[in-house]
Amino acid sequence: MPGADQNGRIDATEGRDDGLQVLRRAAAALDEIATAPGRLRLVDVGTNLGLAKSTARRLLVALVDVGFAAVDDSGRYHLGDRLLGLTSADGSTLAARLRPVIERLALATGETVDLSVLRGRQMWFVDQIESAHRLRAVSAVGGRFPLHDTANGKAALALMEDDAIPDGLLDEIAEVRRTGIAYDRDEHTAGISAAGIAVRLPGGHVVAISVPAPTERFRAQESTIVDALRAAAADPVWAGGVS
Repeated sequence: MPGADQNGRIDATEGRDDGLQVLRRAAAALDEIATAPGRLRLVDVGTNLGLAKSTARRLLVALVDVGFAAVDDSGRYHLGDRLLGLTSADGSTLAARLRPVIERLALATGETVDLSVLRGRQMWFVDQIESAHRLRAVSAVGGRFPLHDTANGKAALALMEDDAIPDGLLDEIAEVRRTGIAYDRDEHTAGISAAGIAVRLPGGHVVAISVPAPTERFRAQESTIVDALRAAAADPVWAGGVS
């Protein structure tokens, strides 16, 4: 219940602040579960979030009750069917609307093209067109990747405020903002390099497109890949209200 001041007036902001704290904790818990599905127990989630065991228990019980989380017989947590259904529909809509853009990019570069969406502090892969090369970069659709060492992640970071960016990346992200292109040069996976762009859609989603390739071929193709990414970034579909 909201508190009252010395004159008996109810402070409604206290209740709102409590509600926001619960929402932030729930979002953080779901991010933890999504990062390590089927591996975290209650104590792990609580420790990672800095919560008392009783607080973590109440939070996770509530998430299970509404279907956003699920717990198996060994006490390990997964994302729940209700949440997966929502994110699957959301990702499918984005993938369908942006499919022509990544198809044109794949045709222009001859390389693998990935489509991903920012979720928490990770990039969630929702679509991919594989290169026809025998030696190619491939990631699993549905996988989640970090922001700090991937082209799509750095492109997404460039759309955030500076206080959300790791200190060691500030100069590089400033360059991404200037040029519109982010790079991963053998950082996330040895032998694979990539370039990427990200756009914040009218509906609020941060969506990224990246082109990974074996590093030697990426270097030879870099100007072609960058030109194709710039063309993709200028496509009218981004202003069309994909939501």
